[in-house]
Amino acid sequence: MDRRSLIAIVITFAILIGWQMLYVAPRQREAAERRRLAQQEQAVADSLADLESAGQQHDEERESQPSSGQAETGEQQTQADRGREPAAIDSAIRPRAGEAAVSMTVDTGPLRVVLSGKGAELTSAELTRFKRHDGADVQLVPVGSEGALAIGIEQNGRWSDLSGVVFDANVDGREAVDGESVRLGPEKPTAEVVFTWRSDDGAFVEKRYLFTSGSYEVGLDIRIGREGVLRDTGAYSLSWRCGLPVNETNPQTDERAFASLGRVGGETFTKPLGKFGKTDRIDEEGVILWAGARSKYFLSAVLTGTQRSGTLAMLGDREQKGSVGWSVEYPFRGDPRLVEDGYRIYLGPLDMDLLKAYGVGLERTIDLGRMMRIFSVMILNVMVWMKRWIPNYGVIIIIISILTKVLFYRLTHKSFKSMKDMQRLQPKIKEIQEKYKDNRNKLNEETMKAYKEAGVNPLGGCLPLLLQMPVFIALFNVLRNTIELRGAPFVGWISDLSQPDTLFGFGVKLPFLGSDFHLLPILMGVAMYVQSKTTGSPTGDATGAAQTQMMSTMMPIVFTVLFYGMPSGLVLYWLVNNIFSIAQQWIVHRQVEAENVAAETA
Repeated sequence: MDRRSLIAIVITFAILIGWQMLYVAPRQREAAERRRLAQQEQAVADSLADLESAGQQHDEERESQPSSGQAETGEQQTQADRGREPAAIDSAIRPRAGEAAVSMTVDTGPLRVVLSGKGAELTSAELTRFKRHDGADVQLVPVGSEGALAIGIEQNGRWSDLSGVVFDANVDGREAVDGESVRLGPEKPTAEVVFTWRSDDGAFVEKRYLFTSGSYEVGLDIRIGREGVLRDTGAYSLSWRCGLPVNETNPQTDERAFASLGRVGGETFTKPLGKFGKTDRIDEEGVILWAGARSKYFLSAVLTGTQRSGTLAMLGDREQKGSVGWSVEYPFRGDPRLVEDGYRIYLGPLDMDLLKAYGVGLERTIDLGRMMRIFSVMILNVMVWMKRWIPNYGVIIIIISILTKVLFYRLTHKSFKSMKDMQRLQPKIKEIQEKYKDNRNKLNEETMKAYKEAGVNPLGGCLPLLLQMPVFIALFNVLRNTIELRGAPFVGWISDLSQPDTLFGFGVKLPFLGSDFHLLPILMGVAMYVQSKTTGSPTGDATGAAQTQMMSTMMPIVFTVLFYGMPSGLVLYWLVNNIFSIAQQWIVHRQVEAENVAAETA
């Protein structure tokens, strides 16, 4: 890469950052403020409705009281309930002696979950169509953890966790048997698992899971009877606080993608693990559409079935690996005796088609960048479309690289020719510089005049590179973060285009190289070196030649180190791009030489 290319890259990023700061960011702030005001108005409306409902219920209770003595007794009881200590619910949900929780497995085909009567939670969620780095099925619940789809109850400002409560379990209307397994298919397309906890004073919590054959989605209905010990509770939550396990070969790249996400109103929030420091949760108030926790390629998400205000809590702990999660919290507005809510749980890959089908922006959990997202989505769609006829994503990447070169061929051709014209014009520019070295204004005037007479644009070499940068950045996002490339082989030793290619292992970890030898980045560095040598000095003078000599040596080394640990699919794209650039430069060089000969003989 020569000096002009480096300048073009810097200018590109400056333009993108300026666009984001001066145009996109102000409009995002305006939109966020409008959404905030709308959510405040909705919250006020909800509160008024709650007060009206509570007032009506209070009037009905007062009218139903038969005598003043009984009314006084009832009022005393209500005050006693409201003054109950938080420990009341904790003691009620404490496991009883001799209680044993059942465990069962439900297999939908692509999703296999293990449910436990303890907390009515998931203790395992395996994606059978995807493999971990050790060959086992991808797992979304860390081993030995709790809190996968956990219920919490708030009482007097204190939250009580139901993860330790033992629930009764039923499968398709019959009592569940510990250790049983339910496999879904054509003969049994659905299964319903119901967990119920009841207290002696009439309080109950019910979680009803609905599984469908061939689906990553799990239906979840929650019913809470607010009697007895649950009478004076104020809110409940559904959460994923178990975190996510590492499933990829390179734990560092997997963990860098870990994030807690959610959509409140019309705004999507993304909080990477690194955003969590001293606090372990970040709250957003409003109408919650969905919440999720993602790794590099997989997602645990909840889609709410009620359009009402609540609290989205994005959970994370930077000190604990894989600790990202979510919680949706709803107050008991209107003091209802029975609370019923329905949810859809998605446990699966970050697949664009599957997530987009929900129609609520869940596909934005896929990390395709912010400024270049539209280009990334377009390229991903093209790759998925080509996969219908071309079974190898490595071949598709090569075709895209070729198509990119064809698309920008004329612009790139003009760029290379502009550099050659600059070299040819350089002797005249040197004469002008020598003649007007003491008059800078005249020097600039005569220099631009020389460029104009020769038909040379001094910035002509930058424009093609500027136009290609969004495509390259978009491709980088697609090749680095999409599930389609995960585990996709190319040829020979390139067995996974989402990972660096490994020709052989060193047996020890070496500085800059790590423990494996990656061939593609070396080939890419060689191609960059050859390309820089064929370019020559963009100015043609001795100083420019010296700078080009330094750049032609250093830049391939820098890019080789930079790309050494990157996905082989991205390195393949850049390698093919460099090879075709070398060929194009050779063609331009021959054409310019022919033009020079023709001009001399004319």
